Order: sequence, then C-alpha cells, then structure tokens
Amino acid sequence: MPGDMVKIIIDDIYNKRVSKPINLRPGYDMEHVFNYRPQTDNYRYEKVVKIEKQYDYLSIIRPHETPQQWANRVRGPLQELLSKQEYSVYHVFCLFTSFGEGITKAYYSHVNRELIDIPYEYRRPRVHKSEMAICFDCWKLVKITEVKLKKVYFDGYRRWGYEVESEDLMKNHWNYSCFEAKTEEVSLEPKKSYSLTSSKVTTPYMQCSVSTPRLIITDRPREGNTNKLFILSLFAKQINLLPSHLNLPKDTILRLRDGIEITIV
Repeated sequence: MPGDMVKIIIDDIYNKRVSKPINLRPGYDMEHVFNYRPQTDNYRYEKVVKIEKQYDYLSIIRPHETPQQWANRVRGPLQELLSKQEYSVYHVFCLFTSFGEGITKAYYSHVNRELIDIPYEYRRPRVHKSEMAICFDCWKLVKITEVKLKKVYFDGYRRWGYEVESEDLMKNHWNYSCFEAKTEEVSLEPKKSYSLTSSKVTTPYMQCSVSTPRLIITDRPREGNTNKLFILSLFAKQINLLPSHLNLPKDTILRLRDGIEITIV
C-alpha cells in the first residue's frame, strides 16, 4: 500500500502558495513536496528525506549498466525495503530509474560539532533517459513516460484547473500489460505436497501446479492484492517450495488450491 502521495496542481491561485514543480512527476521535486505538505510533529522532513534517499539509491543505474541489469540487481533489496512499510512520495507505485547522485546541503552545528543535513535542500538524482521503472504490482520492467495534465474542477477555488497524480503515470501499464506474464507449461511431481514456511507465517501443506497464466484483471491493482505473493527463485528452493531439479523461468506463477498465486521472480 502506498503512503502519502503528492499531487501536481496547476492553478493561478494555488501556485502563488505552492510553486510549480520542475517536471510532471509527482513527488520528484522535494521543494514542491514540502511546500505541498508543511512539516508537523508527525510529519518530519528529516524522516521523509531519509526514506527517499533509500529508494533513490536503489533507483540509480550504474555506468554501462542496462535497465534490465539494473532491475535484476535491485529487485531483491527493493522488496526488502518495501516490506518495512516505509513508502516513498515519488516512487509510489514503481521504482523509477535515475542516474547521477542526489545532492544534500548541510551546515556545521557548533553544538553537536558535526555536519547536519538540511532536509528541504535535498535534490534527487536526475531522471534516466530510458524512462524505465520496476512496477510494484507485477515486478516487470516497464517504460513510464510523463502524462498530460488532466482538467479538474476545484470546489475551493470554484474554477477549473489542471493536476497530475502518481497513479496517472501508471494507468497505461495497469490497463494493458500489468500481470501479463509469459511462462512455459511446467508440471511438478504428482501427488506431492509443497509447503511455504517462514519465521512469521506458516501455511498448511497444499497441492500446487504450474500453468500458463491468463490476464488477471483487478479493479484497483495499485492497492495490491493479499492473495498474490512474489518470491525469489533461490528463496523458493531454499524453503522447499520447488523441487531442486526444476529450473523454472522468472515470472512463473504457482496457483494453489485456495486461490493464492505465487510468482517466482
């Protein structure tokens, strides 16, 4: 589930208080983010920037690295980061690619005798020219381009204006390619049970089989689905979910009898 989200609003009255961001990607411009939502006791800029830096670090493509190589490298750490339920205001539904380094300004504290970062001065790495990203729903590498402003009516101003939300960048992918996975027909050993066990959750033994998936349609895929799990292939073998002699391709989907779908990534 995403956390706090930031809209881009283009309106003459509103933009006198909150200036326009540097691009049409909601949450990218941190100065705009902090103008959009002022700091409170429960919403500290230091905590926000700390979380953003973790996602931005994973988003950086190394020199001479292809987007696919980048995606293969960061999927595991990204899943671990999302499991902490500390969400980005920019990488809301996907991890965007970037290059370069983020910029943080600091000042020297004579009291603490150390450099202290100035959170509202943080600048993200630049958007990578490939415009690729990793979708948090299907975990595929997809191209996310900027979208046109949509016209909306603002009741408070009693006038028409324009805005962009984070979900607007994902709608084309959600509608046409999210959850479409190409896999081979693979049969597991008949009459054999497989278990999925972890230190926190234990499910009963269940029979499962592998088949070519069909298009899965959900009303709101961005909110996630509790009966869909994504597991690294190496981890799946370590917990004996898969027989050691099977080399299943990535994006293989295991469908259990109770409706749970496990995608091997």
